[in-house]
Amino acid sequence: MDLDTAIRTVEHRPAAYVLCGSDGNYHYKGACRDLVERMKHHRAGLASRTKNRRPLNLVYFDYCSSYSEALKRENFLKSGQGRQWLNEHLQ
Repeated sequence: MDLDTAIRTVEHRPAAYVLCGSDGNYHYKGACRDLVERMKHHRAGLASRTKNRRPLNLVYFDYCSSYSEALKRENFLKSGQGRQWLNEHLQ
C-alpha cells in the first residue's frame, strides 16, 4: 500500500516495517516507536535513507509490544534468514 493509505490504516504502536522503493528493487527495513509518525516522516522525505527513493510503498509491518522488540524484528529482517523469509512472503 502506498504511504498515504498506510498512514490512514496503521496504528500508533511500535513496529518493524519494510518499505519498497518505486523501482521495486529497493527494500528499506526499519523499526519505530510510532508507525504512523514514521510513515509521515518517510512520506515527507525526512528520512535520509529513503528520501531519494520516493514514492514508497509499505509492503510489510509487524506490530510489537515494545520498541526493543521492534528492533529485534528489524534485525531479523536484515539477516540472511530474514531476507529469505521476506522474499517468500512478499511474492
